Amino acid sequence: MRTPDGAWRVEAVKRGRTRWYRVVHGEDLLDWLSIAAVQRILAEAGVDISDLVDVAEPATEDDGQHGAA
Repeated sequence: MRTPDGAWRVEAVKRGRTRWYRVVHGEDLLDWLSIAAVQRILAEAGVDISDLVDVAEPATEDDGQHGAA
């Protein structure tokens, strides 16, 4: 999912039985997030999670990059 302007992207990632979220904003990537952390990050940026729109591409696998929230 992403904001209508494409500035923010939220990916649901699954690897085996483990699931988490990733937030991408420009070159910044925050990984291994809970949905609560995603909501907090977006809210702090002034983005309402309900404003996100679906993206046609499938969720990605873990690419080894990790961030902190």
